[in-house]
Amino acid sequence: MSKPLKLPLLALTALLCACLTGCGEKHTFTVYADGDYISQSVIDAFTEETGIEVTYVTGSRTPEAEEETLFEDTSTQTAASAVEEALSDSDDERDPYDDAYSGMTLVEILQSTRDASIAEAEEKAAKKGDTSIGEIEYDPAVYDVILTDGATLGELIENDLLLPLDTSLVTNGDNINEEFTGLDYDPDTRYTVTTMWGMLGVLWNTQLVEEQLTSWDDLWNEAHAGQIIMPDSLRDCLSVALLSLKKYPNATKEETLNAAFDKLEEQQPLVADYSNRDAFFLMQNDRAALYPCFSGDALSMMSENANLAFLIPSGGTCRITFGYAVAADSQYSEDAMTFINYMCSPTNLAKNAVYSKYSLTSDAAKEQLDDYWSTNPVAYPDESILTGTQILTTFSAENRALVNERWAQLTGQTTDTDIETEEGDAST
Repeated sequence: MSKPLKLPLLALTALLCACLTGCGEKHTFTVYADGDYISQSVIDAFTEETGIEVTYVTGSRTPEAEEETLFEDTSTQTAASAVEEALSDSDDERDPYDDAYSGMTLVEILQSTRDASIAEAEEKAAKKGDTSIGEIEYDPAVYDVILTDGATLGELIENDLLLPLDTSLVTNGDNINEEFTGLDYDPDTRYTVTTMWGMLGVLWNTQLVEEQLTSWDDLWNEAHAGQIIMPDSLRDCLSVALLSLKKYPNATKEETLNAAFDKLEEQQPLVADYSNRDAFFLMQNDRAALYPCFSGDALSMMSENANLAFLIPSGGTCRITFGYAVAADSQYSEDAMTFINYMCSPTNLAKNAVYSKYSLTSDAAKEQLDDYWSTNPVAYPDESILTGTQILTTFSAENRALVNERWAQLTGQTTDTDIETEEGDAST
């Protein structure tokens, strides 16, 4: 999998190219996406049309590289032992999507560049005997364009890590339906362009699970012990637990959030692993039986395994959104916005929707889909399912401290992002 280049090196390379050729500066900027949501062919077309080179980096929602050992005959194994073996095989040769930033959230990654700049400025000031470091010129951000979920975008905005978009450069933002503008995490649509969404449900293997699934409580059924994969995502897991308790996924009361984590702790002995990347090959190769995920990922796995089905449980669901943004410390912000504008044309929105399997936020783009995709009930469920369904937003600062601590206790690992909203019994 591609790894992010360090931008200081990129800047040096660009300078050398300019000096050697006598022409204008040549450079490459970096695009980060949570998963493999952008077709390389569309990126290549952008480069061909503009002459701007792009390094494309994907994160923890990207499928793990498949190992040959995972495809050996397991007909005599139980589902639980197949999961255990597959996980041990993949962990031995794990190649994290980004070694330098493994275990860090996107907020932490972008903040780390700033922290390094501040530390350097303080050191220089101390050597001069100054008491003030003055105005700091931050080093270039690790990523220029970011395509991530709405909850993370909200936290990036909160930490001043995104650049306001220049609407004269991102004119294709007008293609986005009004429903997906002015969302809670970016109420003035100043920093983000929301291009994709998905519904939370349960992906299950019809050959490994004999009975028809109906509710979120099926993920707490002891009959499935060792066959359940839960997402390696605080927000996703917490949403599942809240829905199982018939609470809104954007609940804010401390009592409710603690009850949801208590529910996840109750489930923990049944869980084979908390993973996004491993879940793809485990589900696609009949190694695990149940995995709560969003509809885009479900469709990707279902396209590889006819035994898989996707359920929107009777207890309700929620939606995740993904949007583009530009890092506040991007060295190539104008190119970054040109890239976002290119990706937001109806044609390219449609191409990337088919590629990623996630649902479109643009009617103009949806018109370019064929009947298979535009009428797909997983990608575009009946309006009765969507009515009243919450879009996941960002945790408040107060709630974030609580949920991060409980998540670390549950999984023994670093958390991903999260944030706030209203509370109550779910009505859908």
